[in-house]
Amino acid sequence: MASGQSSDLQSVIALIKTLTNAQLKEILRFEGLAVSGVKAALQIRIIECLERHYSSGQLELYDSLRKFIYGTAHRALPPSPSVQPPALGHPYQHASTNQSMQSQHRPSPIGMSIPSHGSASGPIIFKDSPFYRIISQLTPTIECKVAREHTRDSVELRILLSADVASRLSTDPRLRVMVFCAADTGLNQFTKSDIAFPHQVELKANLDEVKANLRGLKNKPGTTRPADITGYLRKKAGYTNHVVMTYALTHKRFFVLANLVECTAIDELVNKLKQRKTITKEQVLQEMKSKAEDADIVATSTVMSLKCPLSTQRIQVPCRSVLCTHNQCFDASSFLQLQEQAPTWTCPVCAKATSYESLNVDQYVDDILHSTPVDVEQVTIEPDGRWSNPKDETATTGADSATPATDDDDLIEIREPGVTPVKQESLPALDVVQQTPARSREPSSTWSTNKRPAPVIDLTVSDDDDGDDSPVRPPKRQAVNLPRPLPRQDHRGPYRGSYPLPAFAPD
Repeated sequence: MASGQSSDLQSVIALIKTLTNAQLKEILRFEGLAVSGVKAALQIRIIECLERHYSSGQLELYDSLRKFIYGTAHRALPPSPSVQPPALGHPYQHASTNQSMQSQHRPSPIGMSIPSHGSASGPIIFKDSPFYRIISQLTPTIECKVAREHTRDSVELRILLSADVASRLSTDPRLRVMVFCAADTGLNQFTKSDIAFPHQVELKANLDEVKANLRGLKNKPGTTRPADITGYLRKKAGYTNHVVMTYALTHKRFFVLANLVECTAIDELVNKLKQRKTITKEQVLQEMKSKAEDADIVATSTVMSLKCPLSTQRIQVPCRSVLCTHNQCFDASSFLQLQEQAPTWTCPVCAKATSYESLNVDQYVDDILHSTPVDVEQVTIEPDGRWSNPKDETATTGADSATPATDDDDLIEIREPGVTPVKQESLPALDVVQQTPARSREPSSTWSTNKRPAPVIDLTVSDDDDGDDSPVRPPKRQAVNLPRPLPRQDHRGPYRGSYPLPAFAPD
């Protein structure tokens, strides 16, 4: 970089430091940057943007911002310096910075030209993760501009591996190349950013579509993992790998880059968890004793499951956060595997926010796991910390109660002679038989129904009264078309009926 060029940049930076907050915000709005923050933050944002244009060789952008700064400060504009373009051997060179390279520019894999995008206003610092550690940045941070409705946009990362990096990637499986992306929050330079890709996004590496979850969980920022593209790259020194990200329908800017990271296996994290500080058994018992002695809390026995709430398998390494107040633990390996896929970092028991640093192994639960058979799924915890195995209680007290139950099956009931059982199946039938004559003695009630009445026989009539004027009602109804029968003749005298006697001539 020439000394004249460096002197001009320092002059512009010195001028920026003399501007007011209103003037600084005016410049930031001109560049489309965030205007929030204190005065020092606004100055740093403008200076980094100016240095980015200057170092990348974007003469038009640098000169345009320089002119606007002098115009805002109402100062005379000095002559514009000439800016050298970046060297052709640089691992990354955008097509818009060197028009002579357009003919040699590789066409986009999706069949559309890749537009010009600037770099980020400063380094993007991502939140730390126990699953990987960033070793070095392989590409510049590229800005993804807002893609309005019915439009698609693309950015391209060119990864040129050195001989050392290519050799390490081929031999060490822990080294990976990952694509990181973050949304513009206005504070990316001062705070650690979550990994976030546009909602509608497609990632390709060397014309192959990268199979990765780039969305994370819905409405839960920070649950997205960086995209691992190691398997899609050609690990050859000096070869340029093309990574294209296509996105659409964004209402804010994004920043994307590729990093070389070192991953940590789940088993290694679990071993580290065992070796560091743990929740001792004495500490757990002391907490239980304090709760039991509290007059405002009614302490009762509780049932604690020995199965992990995530994997539903028996816990191998019981852990919980030091911030949690419950004794229920979860398996460390199952929890870390879930966080590697979608890092929510919430306790699966009480849903409190946690982290890998706050996880500790619970020695009280670990002692219970080693003291019980593998088929035991839960234990009963007393308020004073004593615990019992329900299966052991069944084997002792339950065995005594099981003997009488077996003897009841072999008991024989001995009945004394003359004693009638309490329940008899024939009692309802006897009641019907006894109630039938009682109903038949009420002729007044029988005629009030439509049912055929039973015949009534008067047993008080003697043989002398056999010839009563009232005829005996036949058991069945007589036909209507039959003639009325004549009265029966008495053997002791003339007829006794309601009909006149016929006259007979003497013989």
